[in-house]
Amino acid sequence: MTLLEELRQVAVEQNQDAELPDSLLSEILTLVERPGVLAYEAELKKLIGQLRNFDLYAGAGCFSESCGIREITETIQQIAP
Repeated sequence: MTLLEELRQVAVEQNQDAELPDSLLSEILTLVERPGVLAYEAELKKLIGQLRNFDLYAGAGCFSESCGIREITETIQQIAP
């Protein structure tokens, strides 16, 4: 599985299972289709990790390692300013 296939798969799974917003899923699916996006390999890997740890209510607990919409959005913006 390629990096982009993994990103797509994780995003779709989190949308279905963890309530990742449809708008964020759409941004990610558009992102993986952009020419030259593989130049951002480190950021793509970071985004996959964030998606795997996505929690709609991230930040509500004191020592949560989960990622929320804000962190994921910031990473997307680093890849596609």
